[in-house]
Amino acid sequence: MRRREVLALTMALALRPASAFAQAGSRLRRVGFLGTWGEMDVEGTPRLERFRARLKELGWTEGANLELAIRYGYNKGERIQQGAAELMALSLDAVVSTTSTTTRALMDAGGNTPIVAAVSGDPIALGFTKNLSQPTANVTGFTTFNDTLAAKRFEMLHEIVPAMRTAALIWAAANPQQALLESQTRQAAKGLDIELLSLPVRSVDDVAAAMAGLRDKKVAALIVAADPLTVANGRIIIDECIAMKLPAMHTFLSEAKNGALMAYGIDVMDSYRRTAEYVDQLLKGKRVADLPFQEPTRFTLAINLKTARAIDVSIPATVLALADEVIE
Repeated sequence: MRRREVLALTMALALRPASAFAQAGSRLRRVGFLGTWGEMDVEGTPRLERFRARLKELGWTEGANLELAIRYGYNKGERIQQGAAELMALSLDAVVSTTSTTTRALMDAGGNTPIVAAVSGDPIALGFTKNLSQPTANVTGFTTFNDTLAAKRFEMLHEIVPAMRTAALIWAAANPQQALLESQTRQAAKGLDIELLSLPVRSVDDVAAAMAGLRDKKVAALIVAADPLTVANGRIIIDECIAMKLPAMHTFLSEAKNGALMAYGIDVMDSYRRTAEYVDQLLKGKRVADLPFQEPTRFTLAINLKTARAIDVSIPATVLALADEVIE
């Protein structure tokens, strides 16, 4: 090669963006994502996008050094199992689970692909690990598990409805974590001498039937356990509660913004941000055993005063003072 050609090549390489070298020298990494919900779901889509955005901030760009394989369960057991089997059959570097249901489906599908649970119930009780600080299987992630959560929800409802003697809990029977939550909620109710009416649901028809059935029950309040099934059908639940003037406790801020009286639970969007950070560490060589399950440290209370007025409920100042967000 002549001297002039060597100089031209050197200058071209010098002017080439640094990112081009990084992308050319980096192996394409493949990450799976199993959503319990359906494609374009109003609650699930923002969570997926928060996960994607954080990955990009950490240097992982789809189409450059990252490929995302996404499957949706549409809140149906067979679709979730199918999606899990498809993902675990791929050569993935990691896969994200969105509920305890999807985590169980991914584990049952077999394989050793690292699983990061963006939202999980009690990992030990559900058989995902034997140790929270050093996961013993191929699963780690972020839990919603907290011994005091059910009791705190009941305490706040009891302040709003001090004469409450019977309350109802609507929960997704297909989600293994929800059975644990039902037990915890029953214990919390017992501690306040409140009878609990348990309403397990498996489909949107069950949700509608359960809410319609409450009209004939002497129930003073409702607790709505967070699951893609109950969240996706939140409009049915919220509208029925307003029509019956029934105080209800939900989990997520978005539910309160959509008209639920109250919501108390984890910051779920932050869980998806942190999930991306765990995936990043796995892609950079960390093992699942190096990444402990993390329990929630912050809970958010939201109160919708418009709904309170609609159902003729007065929110005590002691409860309002605890609210992180008050919706007028």
